[in-house]
Amino acid sequence: MNNANPKNQLSFKGIITAIIIGLVVVVSLSCFYTVDTGERGVVLRFGKLINVVGEGLNFKVPAMDDVKIISVRDHNLTLKTEVSSSDIQTIAVEVSLVYALNPDEVGKVFQTYGMNIENTLIRPTLSEKINAVIAEYPIETFVEKRAEISSRINTAFAEQVAGSGVVVKTLLITNHDFSDDFNKAIEDKKIAEQGALTAKFTLERMKLEAEAQKVKQASLSPMVLQEMAINKWDGKMPQYFSGGQLPFITIK
Repeated sequence: MNNANPKNQLSFKGIITAIIIGLVVVVSLSCFYTVDTGERGVVLRFGKLINVVGEGLNFKVPAMDDVKIISVRDHNLTLKTEVSSSDIQTIAVEVSLVYALNPDEVGKVFQTYGMNIENTLIRPTLSEKINAVIAEYPIETFVEKRAEISSRINTAFAEQVAGSGVVVKTLLITNHDFSDDFNKAIEDKKIAEQGALTAKFTLERMKLEAEAQKVKQASLSPMVLQEMAINKWDGKMPQYFSGGQLPFITIK
């Protein structure tokens, strides 16, 4: 004789049905995922890359597929480092690099560098090229040729990462600082140069004044002095004189 309560049986079946429906919904939802604009999805099945998908709604096999999202937008990397010039002077430089990953090579990038291409490839390669290029220039030409140096670093870096999936957009030296010793040497040099210019100007002025005085003295001939005296005479004859040429008023 079956003593089970029909109501209890119905309640139990309802719970089981609800659980099954819930599991189906969860599994169904886990089959779908979205890839945002500016991203790519790397699909791995049991750890093996099987596909790279684009933006929008995509399907995956539950419990089998794993999706890694990789950005293909522009990235701005700032690198600060200390380098040596060709005359062994220390320069602290700040370089700004704008780069992106080629959307068509995302799979290759992931297989080679995983999710950390910036630290495994970009930063060390950029640091190497900065050091190599700046080491060819003396420190005194650095400011004058900073644009040229930036361009050369850009070219060298782009050539090195070519084929890796990295697209170089721009590269610029945005800041630099020389050592305290070099800054002091530059300041002392400028002070010395300014002192030399001042001394040269003073010497030239003294020479010109001496030449002017010489010309002035040479121009004061007896006839000129006589004319100057006549021009200053008030028309009165002197009351006393001892003979000889009539004296005129002495020029003061």
